Amino acid sequence: MYYVSKNMPVSRFFTVLGMIFTGITGTLLHFLFQWSTYKPAIALFSSVNESTWEHLKLLFFPVLLYTLLECILYKGRVPGFLWARTLSLLAGLAFIIAGFYTYSGILGKNYMAADISLFVIAILITFLLTPALQKWRKNLPPRTCLAILILFILTVLFFLFTFYPPHIGLFMDPETQNYGILQQVGNTLFKNIRFSV
Repeated sequence: MYYVSKNMPVSRFFTVLGMIFTGITGTLLHFLFQWSTYKPAIALFSSVNESTWEHLKLLFFPVLLYTLLECILYKGRVPGFLWARTLSLLAGLAFIIAGFYTYSGILGKNYMAADISLFVIAILITFLLTPALQKWRKNLPPRTCLAILILFILTVLFFLFTFYPPHIGLFMDPETQNYGILQQVGNTLFKNIRFSV
């Protein structure tokens, strides 16, 4: 089955594959920083704590990588694809934030099962909204340059806020009350030194 552009039919196989790729890669990124023994380079694109902001990386970077591969594959033959994907990704990220603060605000705490569900639904939103927006591209001008700019800015913000996050709730680890990687690594090193003495 296909969603179709005038110039190129795109198999839904790539949409399903993208969902699977994002789910698996995002899950691995949740643990990669710890597995790497807290290497700063790994922290740039993986979750360094349990804050809502850091969990957005689990969706953003796998989708970004997969989208780059799709752009290479399509070679510009799918009008409006990158713009549609960018808007869909923004919708997925916004859903995670809104969903988390809505349910945790109502229940008074967060649950792992609910967080995983938000992640899965955000993946579905990102990949299912893309063909819907691309299909209606006549009403959605293909702003490719703007899409690239948005993705670039988001990448820079994820990198920057890994080390220097604003001290607001979005960036706070609810388990440790820490922000970003510096406190995370510092506390870990302190514990290691203390127990080794």
